[in-house]
Amino acid sequence: MTRTRRPTARRVLFAAVPLAVLLALAGASVALGARSVEGTVVLTALRSLLTGHGAEAIAASVDQAAVIDRVPRVLTGILVGSALAVSGLAMQGATRNPLGDPGLLGLGAGASLAMALGIGLGLTGSVLVVMGLAIAGTLGAAVLVYAAASAATRMSSGAGGAPGPLSLVLAGAAVSAGAGAVTSALIIAIPQVQDRFRFWSIGTLARSSMADVGALAGVIVLGIAAVLLSAPGMDAIALGDDMAHGLGTRPERLRAVLLGATVLMTAAATALAGPVSFVGLMVPHMLRRLRPPSTRLLVIATALWGAALVLAADLIGRLVIAPQEIHIGVTTILLGVPLMLVLLRRKSMTL
Repeated sequence: MTRTRRPTARRVLFAAVPLAVLLALAGASVALGARSVEGTVVLTALRSLLTGHGAEAIAASVDQAAVIDRVPRVLTGILVGSALAVSGLAMQGATRNPLGDPGLLGLGAGASLAMALGIGLGLTGSVLVVMGLAIAGTLGAAVLVYAAASAATRMSSGAGGAPGPLSLVLAGAAVSAGAGAVTSALIIAIPQVQDRFRFWSIGTLARSSMADVGALAGVIVLGIAAVLLSAPGMDAIALGDDMAHGLGTRPERLRAVLLGATVLMTAAATALAGPVSFVGLMVPHMLRRLRPPSTRLLVIATALWGAALVLAADLIGRLVIAPQEIHIGVTTILLGVPLMLVLLRRKSMTL
């Protein structure tokens, strides 16, 4: 009986702990900031918002207006954090690369370049158009990174095969630098790009509205669901393609699903918050050290901890130098760079 209860309790705790942390951070995010609000006021404002009386609450109290104004920001943080964290997990599973991350491999830079081009052409009228541009940029960057890393692997080894982690990281750095250079040239050459792109130059949760959140929430949920359903296949391809075929899994199709979900989620997150790095790298690595009971539970915990990490980073940025803010693109980099240095020093990492 004891042996049965322990694994079950561990499974519950693996998902319940991040859910409790996320709820606590969400409550703190709507209550704290340049203007802190008491808990009773927060509950009153949220109740008014849920019952459709948000406008009356805004008119009745400045504190309630502050709470309601922060709700889209909190929802954006939850969506962006879960999308980027699960994207990192999916990319690591699809490529068997422990350094897989949308920002680290140049996908965020590709999305930013596509949006800069869209601004220059006057194509960024709605969040759905922005997402379409982000998808094009993300997909283009993914193809370039993988092609460059594969070419480097062939040149160094004289044979084909999947590129190693370091090759992908270096190719991602090259693509990021190239995309950044072109983006900078557009900003300098076209004034309207400079005026509007500065809002995308660093990640922030402050610019999304409830309409934007509603438009892209379904895309992110769909991407997370695709990764969750692909979890058993991720276990199979971790053993190698030959073993995966023997277990009845089609690695090529599974990778297409995982990478497609990664592109959609990364594009949606970038459309909502701009480029945010290292979330997809940090969260899966931290959770794998805890030896998750199953890959499906790992996906759920990754989504919850990713959302919690982004909310925590945003809250820290709002409180450290209040009433000024440190954007989330800066705080996540400050957290991610030390972890990146530790990973690069690991002796087990192969070229």
